Amino acid sequence: METTHRCKHLVTKLWIPNYDPDGYSASISSSSVQVDLTILWQLEHEWMNIASDGAASIISRCVVHSLALRLPLFDYQVFMSDHTSQQILSGALLSMGVDPYLHDSIIINIVAYARSIRNLVSHMAAGMVFPLRARIRLVTMHVRNERVLIDLATRESMIENEGRGKGMIPATDISIKALKTETILEGESCMICLEELSGGSKVTVMPCSHVFHGSCIIRWLKQSHVCPICRFEMPTCSQ
Repeated sequence: METTHRCKHLVTKLWIPNYDPDGYSASISSSSVQVDLTILWQLEHEWMNIASDGAASIISRCVVHSLALRLPLFDYQVFMSDHTSQQILSGALLSMGVDPYLHDSIIINIVAYARSIRNLVSHMAAGMVFPLRARIRLVTMHVRNERVLIDLATRESMIENEGRGKGMIPATDISIKALKTETILEGESCMICLEELSGGSKVTVMPCSHVFHGSCIIRWLKQSHVCPICRFEMPTCSQ
């Protein structure tokens, strides 16, 4: 049984490496400052443990994919145009295999940083080149939550007790069959088995809007008529 939750987050860092205003000059004639942009794209995995007291610690990290792309020199003024910067940067990201749904977030960060150093660029002579680096990391976090593991053990114990007839009341078959099935767009976890519900998968939805694997929630409701998350009560034969 999967006992970790997975999530992804995007980290973008930009900087000017070892900037020396006298050390860079363009090899072409230009009326604008030139940008020498290198993009580093990385796919990473991190494993984190969250203790029962809430303290978080990184257990391990690894880079599973890394690719660098140095763009041809281009005018700094490109960053002043949303349309032009979108065209150039999106094309570069696409050639690196970066998923298009991430492009806007990455480009916004790159352009915002470039515009934030406008004062520095304004003191450079036309035709000069300055280097710019962008490191983009898509990190998949594998989170092991000790509180969740304790909750899981408690729920499993509840199911065992219910199976022994210790007073828990099941939901009616009619109410269970009436539960809706939907396709989720973003991944989350089934809080009964703790396995990931990946985007695009079919889930069963409780009236309280909490979602679970169909087999998990049906098994649960045949033992207990309350939602395992919020305690919403389903109809019972005694009602």
